[in-house]
Amino acid sequence: MILKRGSIINYGIPYQGSKTKIIPIIAKYFPNADHFYDLFGGGFSVTHYMLEHRKKSYKYFHYNELRSGLCELIKDAIDGKYNYQVFKPEWISRERFMRDKESNAYIKLLWSFGNDGKNYLFGKDLEQEKMTIHQAVIFNKFDEWFIKTFRFDKWPPNLDYTGKRLYIKAVSKKLKRLTNDSQRLEHLEQLERLERLQQLERLQQLERLQQLQLTNLDYRQVEIKDNSVIYCDIPYFGTGEYGNLFSHKDFFDWAAVQTNPLFISEYDIKDDRFFMLKEICHRSAFSPSGLKNIPVKERLFGNKIAYDIIQRFKNV
Repeated sequence: MILKRGSIINYGIPYQGSKTKIIPIIAKYFPNADHFYDLFGGGFSVTHYMLEHRKKSYKYFHYNELRSGLCELIKDAIDGKYNYQVFKPEWISRERFMRDKESNAYIKLLWSFGNDGKNYLFGKDLEQEKMTIHQAVIFNKFDEWFIKTFRFDKWPPNLDYTGKRLYIKAVSKKLKRLTNDSQRLEHLEQLERLERLQQLERLQQLERLQQLQLTNLDYRQVEIKDNSVIYCDIPYFGTGEYGNLFSHKDFFDWAAVQTNPLFISEYDIKDDRFFMLKEICHRSAFSPSGLKNIPVKERLFGNKIAYDIIQRFKNV
């Protein structure tokens, strides 16, 4: 299956390798059960989607992620810490980003380029101007450069972050027709961190949270209950995620003896204990080659139990 371009609903938090694009497809393969486990939960996109669209299919949802900081960031978002009414994000400089990224998941993910957690969000040539726009949007502070560039010095009434972001885009669209600097205006109107902040805000809208458990464990430490479905978005082979902490061999040996239907996302699995269920081609910002916006084939695999369930369903 090839995914077509169009509007995509973002689930979870801003995160490189997010399953936002393909979760509506792969979720169709997950059978109903008492428990749903998202063992390598990453940016929460899979659990978020399941809570919104499959909440009646399971009694409990279990999100687990080994990397520190992510669980806390997601919990804070669900609890409303990033609500527009209470959270006024300060500007994070390049120096602050480099200093605090490993100890602060909010800074690491929302202020990094492509959500890679490594490189600062803005190039040095745009950093000062982006900061000026940030001060205007968040704190209503308009300096001389902002007024000269966008030709206004106050917002229309009752605009939140979304409204201000859209207002800047509308103003820029008009100015592009009047100036010869349309390319720079194009860069300036892209308020990436505000779009990411909206994703965090959206988690506050989740319902039936008594069904949700969040853990920060190695996947082997998670207690898997009977009558469960297990989904594993493991570090793709060759991508270097988790560094040397993840052994594909150990994982496949563990997965092969699970007594519940288990599903795995990967580029490919050359292990006859697992069966390919679906192949999806889409354009990804996170590919095996490291290049961006190129066609990538991701595949959904299952253990023998999952495969047999899918085959029975096909024959009904």
